[in-house]
Amino acid sequence: MERSNSKGPDLKFWARFSSYKYTVLALSMVFLFFAMPFLEEREGEDFVPFLLLMVMAAVLWTLRLPRWLLTLCLVPGFLGFGFHLLIHTTGVSEAVSRVFVMAEMGVYILFYGICLFVFLHRIFSDTMVTMDSIQGGIAIYFLSGLLWAFFYQMLLLFNSNAILFSDDVQGGLSDIIYFSFVTMTTLGYGDITPVSRMAKNLALLEAVWGQTYLAVLVARLVGLHLSSSGRFD
Repeated sequence: MERSNSKGPDLKFWARFSSYKYTVLALSMVFLFFAMPFLEEREGEDFVPFLLLMVMAAVLWTLRLPRWLLTLCLVPGFLGFGFHLLIHTTGVSEAVSRVFVMAEMGVYILFYGICLFVFLHRIFSDTMVTMDSIQGGIAIYFLSGLLWAFFYQMLLLFNSNAILFSDDVQGGLSDIIYFSFVTMTTLGYGDITPVSRMAKNLALLEAVWGQTYLAVLVARLVGLHLSSSGRFD
């Protein structure tokens, strides 16, 4: 009996901690947004994949996927991390390095695409409004901006002139993420501008997705709240 009592507080702690999984995911992404520019300004780009790995771990911990789907997500996640290590630890030629970067962006797109689909299915399958569902909706919004940033990064690998950067913008991954969220929120500051047709189409799709997602999410949350409170006629 004493043994079970000694483990009781630990179980309660982990149960309570698990209830904040969406909060942990949101905080990890906010940390990514603040830490990445800091590292890029101080030539610490080699640590950026570790930040992405942290976010991927938070995503997988939040989703609690079945084994087969977890494996499907882990494979591209670790491949992307491995490609980055190969680029920066081996003396490969510029052409080979370019191929590795393309592969890295491709597997990141695959990883976040699968996770985003699972998130959408779970959030819109909820039958009542909870703090978890609200935080999950915010997490989907963050993941959408990150996913589109990898699309833009991939596009720049094929066409370096697809997106125009102002003189004060260096064009690092943090700048691409910034451009992605500015586009999704339709702010359009003008310091980073899509130039090629593909870049314009991607920006258009992201802007439409961002506004449509928010409208549908808010409408669904309000509808579920009214339905659960019995305010529908």
